[in-house]
Amino acid sequence: MEVIQIGSFAISLKWLLLGLALIAGVGIMKQWLSKKQEKDIHKGMMELLFNSLFLGFMIWKGSLFLLEPSLVMKSPLSLLYFSGGSNGLMLAIIGSIMYFLLKGRKNHIPNLILLQFGFLFSFSAMTFYYLLTIFFLKEYIVSHIILGLFTAIMTIIMFFKQQMVTQKNIFTSLILFSFLHLLLSFTVETLDKNLFSMDQLFFICLIIVSLVYWDKRTIS
Repeated sequence: MEVIQIGSFAISLKWLLLGLALIAGVGIMKQWLSKKQEKDIHKGMMELLFNSLFLGFMIWKGSLFLLEPSLVMKSPLSLLYFSGGSNGLMLAIIGSIMYFLLKGRKNHIPNLILLQFGFLFSFSAMTFYYLLTIFFLKEYIVSHIILGLFTAIMTIIMFFKQQMVTQKNIFTSLILFSFLHLLLSFTVETLDKNLFSMDQLFFICLIIVSLVYWDKRTIS
């Protein structure tokens, strides 16, 4: 795993690229909101996004308590230098999504706008992440190209054709992406890993949730 040294801190290139992808995703959302949504919603949605990302970061760092409690107890300063890794990231994503949806509903933001916003941010950030990893990490290139093409196409459709991004289309895209991700993870990436890692379980749950809410009228 490639590591970049910044002073006394060492950060994995993978996490740095993820951070850059999230920043790019935020930029996409600012452009989308300025064109598609009312001004009074713009500030609320961006504030909700920043709060969700901050919470996700704290969960990712704090997940070390759950995943490596002995390390934290032995050296509390390890929280400054380490994180929960990929498993912690899955916990952070789940926590961020739950906060984003619950807080958005509490702020009386229409459910469909929440779905559209979350969908576009996630897919645009993933598009940039896959693109960056292809050029800088040069690992899992085939799977990242396939996934990146899928998320890029969905991002472009969402950005320019908002009328096409209905509740059913959103959950259909999530189901297709999850199946594609699982297929690639079982055939390309996990030849030397145990089946059903945390990220694979996450996408299995995402498929189930998407199927449940695919045609629920209360969402729209």
